[in-house]
Amino acid sequence: MNDRYNDTMLEIEEYIRKIIEFLGDDPDRPGLKETPRRFLSALLELTHGLRESPPEVKFFPMEGSKYVGRISVNDIEFISLCEHHLLPVMGTVTVVYEPFNSEVPGLSKVARYVKWLAARPMLQERFTSKLANELKELLHARYVYVKVCALHMCAMVRGVKDEDLYMVTEAWSGGIGDDELKELRGSTHCKVPKIVLVKEY
Repeated sequence: MNDRYNDTMLEIEEYIRKIIEFLGDDPDRPGLKETPRRFLSALLELTHGLRESPPEVKFFPMEGSKYVGRISVNDIEFISLCEHHLLPVMGTVTVVYEPFNSEVPGLSKVARYVKWLAARPMLQERFTSKLANELKELLHARYVYVKVCALHMCAMVRGVKDEDLYMVTEAWSGGIGDDELKELRGSTHCKVPKIVLVKEY
C-alpha cells in the first residue's frame, strides 16, 4: 500500500469520526476510538469484488463421455450490502444449468463467482439477473437458472422492522422451453438465513 492510499484511509476515518460526533457520541471514548478504522475495514471487506478481478473458471474434461442433464449448485451463501442504505444483505443462491459439451467447471468456481459478484453494493434483482447472464457465458451453458433468497437488514432493523421479511428473486438466460422453465421454477429452492432478534431464554 502506498502513502496516498494510507492518507486516503486516514481522511475517510476522520469523516467517520465526524459522523459519530453528529450522532451525538464521543469518538474519543475508549469504545469508539478504533471504530472508524474497524468500520472502514469492514466496508472494504464487504466490497472486495469491486477491486478484485473475477475468479477464473477452470474446466475439466469428461474423458470421452458426454454429460447430458442438469447440474445444480445449491445454497451458496453470500453477504453483500444494500446499495440504498449500505446495510448487510445475507442470503443464498442456487444455480441450475445444463452444459453444452463434455467439459464441466470445478464446483467451487461457481460459488466463488457468486461470492465475488455479491461483494459490492447491490440490488437483489440486478444481482440475480447478472448472475444468470454472466454464468451462462462463463459456464458454456445451454441455459442457466438462478434463484436467490435473501434477508435485508435495511428492512429488519429500520423502516418496516420486520425480522421475518425476505426476498426471493429468480432469473434465467438461454434456451429454456416454457414447460422446462415451469418445472425449474417449481423444483428449485434456496434457503433463507434465519436471524433471531428476539428470543426468551
